[in-house]
Amino acid sequence: MRVFLTMLLCLGLAGPLSAEPGGWAAWLKKVFRPRVSTRVPRSAALEQAVASRALAAQMAHRAAWTQLNAKALPVPLNMHGAAQNMAAASSPSWVPATEAERRFKAVNDRLAQEWQYLTERDIAVMQRRKAHMIQTLRVEYPKGPVNYADLIPPEARFIAVGEEHGFAPLRRTFETLVWQYRKKYPNRKIVVLTEFVFDRTLPLSEKTGEPVSSLAFRFRRISPDFRFLEKFIKRGIHVIGLEDERYFRSHQALISPAFRQLESVYGMKQRNDHWRRIIAYVRRQEPEAVFFVYTGNLHVHYRAPFSLVKASPQVFVLQLMAQDVGTDLPFGAVMQQEPFAQVPAQATRPTVLTWPRHSPYSILSGFDACLVFPTGEK
Repeated sequence: MRVFLTMLLCLGLAGPLSAEPGGWAAWLKKVFRPRVSTRVPRSAALEQAVASRALAAQMAHRAAWTQLNAKALPVPLNMHGAAQNMAAASSPSWVPATEAERRFKAVNDRLAQEWQYLTERDIAVMQRRKAHMIQTLRVEYPKGPVNYADLIPPEARFIAVGEEHGFAPLRRTFETLVWQYRKKYPNRKIVVLTEFVFDRTLPLSEKTGEPVSSLAFRFRRISPDFRFLEKFIKRGIHVIGLEDERYFRSHQALISPAFRQLESVYGMKQRNDHWRRIIAYVRRQEPEAVFFVYTGNLHVHYRAPFSLVKASPQVFVLQLMAQDVGTDLPFGAVMQQEPFAQVPAQATRPTVLTWPRHSPYSILSGFDACLVFPTGEK
């Protein structure tokens, strides 16, 4: 067809072309002469050289920034521990590691290096801005009962509550918060999504994101400490489990003397990715609901690795701490000498720390509000 159309075009132009030297016959020869390829053949060596040069440039750029930040924003040695707690690297194995453990540690350590670098930058920025942060932070020492629901702005629909594990007063506070919120907003549907309930009724089941029943709850709770969640179920509040039971059971190995795979950077990423899918599914099913996401504090810390939360008018992060603001974490490490960092002696109520709404310091510190509880019990 192409040749036929070309011939028609040539015949149409035959008259005008006949006046040219050689006529239309010479023009046809010119059209159909063999073409010379201008494509450059692929060269594996050339591509490797280009890729190596690009990588070298990237590493040089990063090294320059690292050096600049190290000079401009020094981090004291006593604060490096806070960065390491945010992103735990692996320690040498005392016993022969399996191939799977070696792979896990390799990935984890690469991620830990990246996040420790970012966390140290956060610490350095907080050091530089410390005086202004203290001026901006609202600190209250209430003498009477606290209505925790009043801390949450009306527009917030994703309320992330992170607790320091192992303290009964903190668990009671979460229960009280939900009841207070329900009383304040009786027409809002509340859904609780929590780390402390497994995500499926049967280990081999693939169905997640469904409300747990009272009958199944006793088999799916992580610990008897969280029996209070059953009160929500009995009074019509949906409770949905987040923790992947199979992953939880299979990643108990230590990566360091203080951290299991579950608490490592890579472990947190894998768990949070699983939880994020469940949360997204439930939010699609219940677009008008208010969601309380109840987990350990690093899962819902604005600046923690692979956190479940991102700053938004609809997001509110409340951290529950015991005795201090968490001196093993970046904000607490920077503020550890300030009066509000420790619960006052003889205190019976929590210290209440809040940032003005939309303050950039809420992201930098990791929370919108923080309650620091006096506690002698677990």
